[in-house]
Amino acid sequence: MFVAFREHVDAIANDETVGCVVVTGAGRSFCAGHDLGAISSNEHAPSKHFEPETVDALERLPQPTIAKIRGHCFTGGLEFALACDFRVMSKESALLYAFINIGLGPDGGASWLLSRQVGYSKALEIATGGKRVMGEECLKLGLTNKLVETNEILNVAKNWAKDLSEKPTIGVGITKQDMIFSLNNNLLDTIEFEAKEQVAAFHSEDLKEGVSAFLEKRKANFKGK
Repeated sequence: MFVAFREHVDAIANDETVGCVVVTGAGRSFCAGHDLGAISSNEHAPSKHFEPETVDALERLPQPTIAKIRGHCFTGGLEFALACDFRVMSKESALLYAFINIGLGPDGGASWLLSRQVGYSKALEIATGGKRVMGEECLKLGLTNKLVETNEILNVAKNWAKDLSEKPTIGVGITKQDMIFSLNNNLLDTIEFEAKEQVAAFHSEDLKEGVSAFLEKRKANFKGK
């Protein structure tokens, strides 16, 4: 599954026709996590079958990503949800760092992704607590961007994706990379990085269209070029 997922992510990264990506599970929940049966039988240790490159590739997609989280999002599924740029949940949706409940620590980048979202102390509380974090608390903590009714999660995610896709995709991609870079670098390095990234936007058709639309007082028609 990780190999297939990575192949899809790589294909999307190189597809200029894709403006935004919605990531979701194929059932009533986002993801139940690792196969504990395989772990208990020692058939596969997490370090052997888990591919952190997949999560990293998802986070580094040039297009914005939205995790549509219905129902449970546990352990191994958390990395995918938190690696997305945005999340949409309902009150019934739940995140669970269950690693501690079976004697494990986080893996697949789960500790880095969580602490980046909520800070060290709260992340440690969640990870060592081993309790479900429901939708309303996720909204308060900044773990989700939108809280909607369960039957509206997909529509809200798709409409948000459509809105993002209509924006200048080169500019959106640059903005995303700028934000990611700023997380691990100081102000001056970030300013230099932003300047280098901005060069691509200066030569884009979308910049010309955006400026023309502004001067002509009309809605811009961006094409992602």
